[in-house]
Amino acid sequence: MHIGVDVGKECLDICYPNGSKEHIGNTKRSRAKLIRKAKAMSAIVSFEATGPYEENLADECLAAGVPAVRLDAWKTRKYAESQGMLEKTDAIDCEMIRDFAASLRPEQLRFVRPMSDGYRRLKRATSVRRNLVKARTLVVNQLESILDKDVRASVSRVIDALERQIEKMDALCTEAIRSDEKMNALAVRFEQVVGVGPVLISTMLSSCPDIGSFTSKGIAKMAGVAPIENKSCTIRKKSKPRRGRRELRSALYMAAVSACHSNHLLEPVYKRFTDRGMPRRVALIALARHIAILMNYIAKYPDFNPAVDPKKEALLALPKRKPGRPRKSP
Repeated sequence: MHIGVDVGKECLDICYPNGSKEHIGNTKRSRAKLIRKAKAMSAIVSFEATGPYEENLADECLAAGVPAVRLDAWKTRKYAESQGMLEKTDAIDCEMIRDFAASLRPEQLRFVRPMSDGYRRLKRATSVRRNLVKARTLVVNQLESILDKDVRASVSRVIDALERQIEKMDALCTEAIRSDEKMNALAVRFEQVVGVGPVLISTMLSSCPDIGSFTSKGIAKMAGVAPIENKSCTIRKKSKPRRGRRELRSALYMAAVSACHSNHLLEPVYKRFTDRGMPRRVALIALARHIAILMNYIAKYPDFNPAVDPKKEALLALPKRKPGRPRKSP
């Protein structure tokens, strides 16, 4: 059984397994009451990922021993539309969350797991850093069209302040990684790959804490660098990356830009792509896919060291050829 919870900043909308609904405040006392009911029903508490607002509920469910599931908001919305529910209200959302969670197979449920303090700090620091980078990009673009000297000087000071804060967030990310034994061990091994820098490492560890548990295709899809086929009957459209985690895709793309000139194993792969007539940006996305697969491979096999055993890295970087068609027996 599932209990659907639509989490808001100030309130919670709840849909119980029997169909009854409740609207309560998002306070510690109200959440404790919800958890007691879920424990009495032996139900799973299901909610969408809403940034920081569901963290308190997730932590309190873990502390009480109540299983909790975090759902993808986009998938939940698509499920509601598939059921003919085009309206969107809090009461409808909590019901759709309950029904969508109940429709999933057990292996598809993303149960909430305990998170270390270092991971929490890293996740917050990387989120703030992304916002600072966006703000800096916006101000830098405005600076190009400003002709007044006094205004340009003021905007330049804003850019300098943003850059100092970005450097501070980088230091906090490094400190958070070093404080966690598991993340620190992975970061040290990731640094051995030429082209993988601190920004990609912190983004990968914060966006994908369970790296190493994916298949090659799974990590590429999660990062948004896997070509997704789009075919129907005689229609054959180009395969393009879809969805995935945008911040991780951006970090992998910048790592590919560096690796295509500095990594002696990945540079020939990039050259082979461009020699085939592949556009430069498409080739960089393909190279970013190889980097994501390589990082997942490093996390999956602790004995693998790309600095000591470059042969495995070279084999991993090469694209796998599709098996040929079997010959017909005479």
